[in-house]
Amino acid sequence: MARIGVFICWCGANIAEMVDAAAVAEYAGQLPGVVVSKDYRYMCSDPGQRIMTDSIQEDNLTGVVVASCSPRMHEATFRKTAAIVGLNPYTLEMANIREHCSWAHTDRGQATEKAKDLVRMMVEKVRRNQPLEPVRVPVTQRVMVIGAGIAGIQAALDVAAAGHEVVLVEREPSVGGHMAQLDETFPTLDCSQCILTPRMVDIMQSDKIKLYTYAEIDEVGGYIGNFEVKVRKKARSVDIDKCTGCGDCYNYCLSRNKISIPVIVSVADRLDADMKKTLDEILDPAAGRRGVLLGVLQDVQDAYNYLPADALRYVSEKLNIPFSRIYGVARFYNAFTLEPRGEHIIRVCQGTACHLKGASLLVDALGRELGIRDGETTKDMQFTFERVNCLGACAMSPVVTIDDQYHGQMTTAKLLKALEGIESADASRPEMEAAG
Repeated sequence: MARIGVFICWCGANIAEMVDAAAVAEYAGQLPGVVVSKDYRYMCSDPGQRIMTDSIQEDNLTGVVVASCSPRMHEATFRKTAAIVGLNPYTLEMANIREHCSWAHTDRGQATEKAKDLVRMMVEKVRRNQPLEPVRVPVTQRVMVIGAGIAGIQAALDVAAAGHEVVLVEREPSVGGHMAQLDETFPTLDCSQCILTPRMVDIMQSDKIKLYTYAEIDEVGGYIGNFEVKVRKKARSVDIDKCTGCGDCYNYCLSRNKISIPVIVSVADRLDADMKKTLDEILDPAAGRRGVLLGVLQDVQDAYNYLPADALRYVSEKLNIPFSRIYGVARFYNAFTLEPRGEHIIRVCQGTACHLKGASLLVDALGRELGIRDGETTKDMQFTFERVNCLGACAMSPVVTIDDQYHGQMTTAKLLKALEGIESADASRPEMEAAG
């Protein structure tokens, strides 16, 4: 039969200011299995701990719940206190009513009710706790380090310097990781190899470090101090014991140097007929002409309201311009976008004049009304919202453009009214088209 004691700490004003500790103690005293419930200003103090130890002995408690601060702070303190008078320390649990209640709420009533719930849940946990006893297990004095980049190499060397065996596993054929690919390192601009190479030599020469390259971890079992790890060594084409690192096998490898003719697949094969027709109408007049790329991209964006990836690849094929160049131009100019945009583009100027006249209020209003942020598009693809550095109309600040039409001296009310007008016009358009 569980006999549980509940002890509520005021923590000075930290808890008592927002949580009615006395009310929580009274509530806890009515819970099943609770035979004593008390509150005190500082339960972690010597008098507070004496209240708890006296109750454990006098009321023959089988479990304890302390409702106070974070367990990270005083769980060890209270468990040692319980152990002094013979109670198994693992039958003591803490309910955090300071960080989780008092410090997290501004309403005293809500904080108190939450504290009651936390205490109730912890009482139920203690009712089901089983006494535990510390055990000692042998620990294998070996460490496995996974990954032989600069961090893994240094970790292996540090552990080996402490006198322990190390198993260092790297999935690539060679150690060094990404640092081996660098020329200089920040902030000293030292040569990366000057830092890395001595450590690579050290791990090879250390009698405490066993290195497995071109290997991966297949299975991990056991427990802390006694892990069992299965390492799978990948098949190699060279005998490691005979390898001198000359590199000739790599340079003359028939498999690596096998010539294969790439199969070129035209993007036109996967374009739908309508898109291909539209793009041909744009590209045919531009064929064989120089300096037409910007105009072509503008026409493509006007047709689709953004630059589809397949359309850019088709432009590359038709105009014989490298795709990398086309992509770079599309990314460089702010006028182009690679993401689908809404039917209506709303831009809010963030220049100095507009900012001082309340442009941030317009941004907030758009975010609340449309449910999107800068650069995003509504789910129905109706609106896209963009913030721009300057629209060149400071005298009209704050300025907003809707579908490239300027609206000066904009207010939140006028902006919301404009949005309503657009939505009403879009909603009535299908009816007009059907009537026509």
